Order: sequence, then structure tokens, then C-alpha cells
Amino acid sequence: MTGAGKTTFISKVTGRTDLEIGHSLTSCTRDIQVIETKIDGQTVSFVDTPGFSDTHMSDTEVLQLIADYLAAAYKRDMKLSGIIYLHPISDTRVTHHATKNLQMFQKLTGEKNLKNVVLTTSMWDKVTPEEGTAREKELKDKFWRVLLAFEAKAVRYAGTTESAQRLVSQMLADNKPFYLQLQEEMGKDNKALRDTAAGREVMVELERLKKEHRREVKEMEDLLRNSAEENRNVVEALKEHYHGRLVELEKTLRDERTMNEEAVRSLRERIEDLESRGRCAVM
Repeated sequence: MTGAGKTTFISKVTGRTDLEIGHSLTSCTRDIQVIETKIDGQTVSFVDTPGFSDTHMSDTEVLQLIADYLAAAYKRDMKLSGIIYLHPISDTRVTHHATKNLQMFQKLTGEKNLKNVVLTTSMWDKVTPEEGTAREKELKDKFWRVLLAFEAKAVRYAGTTESAQRLVSQMLADNKPFYLQLQEEMGKDNKALRDTAAGREVMVELERLKKEHRREVKEMEDLLRNSAEENRNVVEALKEHYHGRLVELEKTLRDERTMNEEAVRSLRERIEDLESRGRCAVM
């Protein structure tokens, strides 16, 4: 998730201090970064992606970014060795964004690949041992139960270079290289992004958001019609809120249109467009 410490983890494990790391409520990883290092004599590439529920990008944009990268990797027969899913143990509760993030993650990865996932809790220095242990138990017993049943592993990350490298070394030793479900759906089956499991999840969410935004816009229109004209401050506040809801509705409709337009493009066209923008130069 956004703010879980993905870039910080990569900075620790690689020793790179020049990575842009976010220290505010807004997300910092706006594009995909690939950072290489040596671990146990082996060259390891870390792919740092924006999270779903990002502060700057919609889930549609994040999924398209990840899908483009994975499609190019599939074309080059480049497989993953594992996925580190970071969750801050300092979060006092599991939000709607967090559960939605997990659902998207499962659809993107595929059930058969969950055994290659390490569910990693971060930011243990921000909680007491008792608080952290209680939250960890809730994650395992409730929110991560299905993933753990499919042999995903739950690991604590202590925030140190040693802890990060130990986690990665174990993952490399345990896992065989694999393709994500999204890669196979788009590469082998030549499905449009909209028609993949992850894409369908996004389309369901877009439909939900569209209905919610339209309802909010209608409510704001009714409020504006019924507001007393003499209460200028109330009317101005309502207008500002109304325009904000309109912007959100337009963004959702634009994302839906983008997914539908993307469906008519072939995989070859998507990859050629990606290569022309130079995003695959790191691979």
C-alpha cells in the first residue's frame, strides 16, 4: 500500500541512499523503478511500484503502469522470483483501501502464485510489542487468512538492512521463478487488461464509484436548489463541494473510457508503445 515503506525497504536492502522516499501523506513513487544489487553473489532486481489507492494516480492508472511493465517482462521471458507485500503494522485498523488493495493484489498475482508471496509487516518501531503482536494476529486470522491458506508467508521486517537482506535471501532460496496471473492472461491468452481478473476488479470498482459519485452530485444539486440564497457562505461551500464531486465523477468516467479503449489494442501494440516511451530500457 501507499505509505507502507516499499521504497525505504529497497533503499535498505540495496544500500542505495538516492531513492526518493516519501515522508508525508502523499505518495512518492509515481512511476516504476528498477534497482539492482548483489545478494549472496546473485544479481537481484527490485521493482518498486506505486500502490493501489495512490494519492496521485487512480487504480486504473496504477494497474496500467504495472501491466505495461509485466507485459514487456513477459515478452523477454523475464520471470519474478517473489513478491514482497508490505503492510505497516503501525496502522491502527485495516481500512477499505487496504482490503481493496489486497483483493487487487490477489487478482493480479493469481492463487497458484501466492506461495511466492511474503506478507511483510513494517514499521515495528512505531508500536509497542503488545500492540504489534495483536495487530499481526488480526491480520493473520482475518485479513490474510486466505493468502496464508495458499501458502503465502508472513514475516516481520525490523527496518534494518540485515532484516531486509535475510528476508530476500530466504525468498530466493525457497521460490522458483514464475509469471504472474496477469502476465499469462495478457501474454499467453492475449486478453485485454479490462478482461483480466485484475482488470475486472478495477471495472467493478469503477462502476461502484460511478454510482456513488452520481448519487453525491444529485444530492449536492438538490441541496443547492434548496439552500437559502441569503446564506452566501453556505452556498459557496456547497458549490465548492459540488464541483469537487463533479471532478471525481469525470475522472471515474475517464478511467472507465480508458479501460474500454485499451481493450481494442493488441498486446503487440501496447508493448511497442511502451518501448517507444523508453520505459523498458532498464530491463
